[in-house]
Amino acid sequence: MTIFTTPVLSPILKVISWVVLLLIGWRPGQSVPTPMKKGIILAAPHTSNWDFALFLAFVFVLNLKVRVLIKHTLFVGPLGWFLRYCGGIPVDRRSAKDYVKALARQFEESESFHLVVTPEGTRSARTHWKTGFYHIALATNVPVLLAGVNCKSRRVGVDQIVYPTGDLKADMEDIYAFYDEMHGIWPDNYASPNRPAPEDA
Repeated sequence: MTIFTTPVLSPILKVISWVVLLLIGWRPGQSVPTPMKKGIILAAPHTSNWDFALFLAFVFVLNLKVRVLIKHTLFVGPLGWFLRYCGGIPVDRRSAKDYVKALARQFEESESFHLVVTPEGTRSARTHWKTGFYHIALATNVPVLLAGVNCKSRRVGVDQIVYPTGDLKADMEDIYAFYDEMHGIWPDNYASPNRPAPEDA
């Protein structure tokens, strides 16, 4: 059981999320299609902590039961229990092949499994994003759902689905093109190959 599936708490957090979004003038966009029981949800742009806070409100409002990768060294004592309760999955990024295999196994063994990934890997501008999510999607044969935080339209939702073809470069071009149209809280903290970070320009 996680915070997203707790019987009493989850509905309360959903109501709170609705109220907060309405008060600040935001609205939820499209959710994950109901028949799509498994997939990797990309959350971007991640230009500030507020971007992720908005995405989290969207998760509650649209009844998503998500999991998220968190650095394994944080899973110690009570903090470890709390992170797992929040849907956290410990991952040692030094062993990429092992964690891809472990996640592939979880996808296979779960009836419903939606993994949230922040591909930029940082709140600062990063021209080339981490692509571990792509290899996981390819290995597990699941779609990549593009969830965009758009401050310009004050909307957050899943607006595009990418089915990995095995051509990493071409598929990433589609993903970058989608997020290049989004507007995070701090636009200057966003970068992609189409909009390189200052140090890479």
